[in-house]
Amino acid sequence: MTDEELIRLIDGLEDKAENYLTLEDIQNAAGAGVLPAIAAGIVLVDNRTRLDGTPVTVCRLNRHHPLVIELTAW
Repeated sequence: MTDEELIRLIDGLEDKAENYLTLEDIQNAAGAGVLPAIAAGIVLVDNRTRLDGTPVTVCRLNRHHPLVIELTAW
């Protein structure tokens, strides 16, 4: 999946999400890992703890990244 396809996918997921998107949500939807996009600063991550005490990594698009701006500025 290209960066452009991943950005469009995550943008759509964010529009439909009622809560935060997890790394697992995005990887399942993409059918692949997103570590290159994280390393490139396209996807931002935050490690948190759920109420039940289990760890979770939440993700979102970096709306300040030039490619994200270009592809999501309608």
